Amino acid sequence: MIGSMPRPRYHAAVSLGLAALVVRRTHRWRDALPILIAGVLVDLDHLIDLVVNRRSGEETRYLILPLHAWEWVFGLLMRGTRLSLNLAGGLAAHLALDQVNHAIRHPFFYWITVRAIYGFRARYPLVYPERMKEGARWMRQSPLDWV
Repeated sequence: MIGSMPRPRYHAAVSLGLAALVVRRTHRWRDALPILIAGVLVDLDHLIDLVVNRRSGEETRYLILPLHAWEWVFGLLMRGTRLSLNLAGGLAAHLALDQVNHAIRHPFFYWITVRAIYGFRARYPLVYPERMKEGARWMRQSPLDWV
């Protein structure tokens, strides 16, 4: 996995592990749900990029990823509720795992503010454009093969 984009099954495994630790500590199975939602379903924001990039006519011109942002993690932590802390934990685990993506160049790529400064463009210095063109092999597979 190191050097490539994490597959959804890795996000699910890390989120399940974190959720299990939290449930073991709190004895509340409902605490697992926000961790799993933030740890796995956050990838639904790729649909926004898909729509924007199809309209631009280029394969990957923009990387908006509105939910892939450390700002959300810190905002949730500051809120301090049980729900917000569990969402922050799931999202933080997801972002940490995504950081190993070999196409990401900028160390602060997962800050939406940094991506905004560069116009959300899928180019240097945010990413390695040649690696972005390669894409993740798993994204070209059937979703049934993702897990």
